[in-house]
Amino acid sequence: MIPLGRKDFPSPREDLAQALDAAFHRFVQKIGRIVDLRSRVFPLVDEIRINLDGGKLDSPPPLAKVEGETQRAFETAVVNVTGRNISIRGVPVDLRMEIHDVVFDKGADANGEALLVLHRAREGQLVLAAGQLNLEQAIIRIAGERARLYGIELEQVRLAMRARGRRSLAADLQIWAKKFFARAKIDIYVQFDITNEFVAKISQLKCRGDGKLGSFACATLQPLFQRILEKSLPLKSLPLLGDLQLRDVHVAVADTVDLRIDFGSHQA
Repeated sequence: MIPLGRKDFPSPREDLAQALDAAFHRFVQKIGRIVDLRSRVFPLVDEIRINLDGGKLDSPPPLAKVEGETQRAFETAVVNVTGRNISIRGVPVDLRMEIHDVVFDKGADANGEALLVLHRAREGQLVLAAGQLNLEQAIIRIAGERARLYGIELEQVRLAMRARGRRSLAADLQIWAKKFFARAKIDIYVQFDITNEFVAKISQLKCRGDGKLGSFACATLQPLFQRILEKSLPLKSLPLLGDLQLRDVHVAVADTVDLRIDFGSHQA
């Protein structure tokens, strides 16, 4: 569902392309055009191309809710999304998505703002990939900021991830830290699983530290770890899927960590 930031729904092809481009620019920092729409006989659209390459996303896309009935807007044979070297909250990620035989509806939110609603799609696939070294650098930045609140400096961080199955991965995190003249090595083990019902959950989260500093760090992290272990995320309930059905999720780990999501409309 895409908020268009206007009261009327665009009808000419070029007007629609410009409205979609402006909608994406509201949450993606990127110079140049993002959306290209190809259509010979509107409202039959041959292809929508969304180019997020080099873009920066510091906040999630705006969510909106349709008020009242929707009407058919247009159909397109394919929607292609590319996102090479995009930054999501400072983490470099590659993204690609392809959706086939898509039907879009038009509606409005509670304020009367026009919405574009993905009504139906035969099939689609989303792939997200992040390099292990890039994830390691993100951990250094995020964990380093938190550690400094306690007067702790991270000297070195090493991340090693591996797949444990189609929907499971494990990560070993080694941290060398110091506080004043005390030094410690802290080992953190994380296991992430997605069930057959597509519920994502951290199933294991363990910390072991050497010496007083290591024990202090693990004791400080324990309440946070406990809260994380108690949480789960039903992927089927994600609002970005709308009325689409989640069909498969697959994780793979090499130099990059890849998450592939297959989806489509409910089959009769």
